[in-house]
Amino acid sequence: MRKNQAKLLGSGSGSLGSDQSSSDQSWILSSLEHDQLVRAKKHHIPRRYLKGPELVVLWGLRVYLLFMMAVVVYQVWTAAH
Repeated sequence: MRKNQAKLLGSGSGSLGSDQSSSDQSWILSSLEHDQLVRAKKHHIPRRYLKGPELVVLWGLRVYLLFMMAVVVYQVWTAAH
């Protein structure tokens, strides 16, 4: 059974073969045991290196978060006094 599943899953690093239909893939995944399912689904996602506009947006969100945390702390402090 494991040899058939390994052949059906393909020889990639735990990824399902792209030549199978989605119904075949769902059948294969439903027939796997828990540890086989985890191994079949687990794959490494490499770190993405961001460019200028993306970094500006993320840093803007970080600054906004810090500002809003300060606003909330100030509102709680003024409500307590």
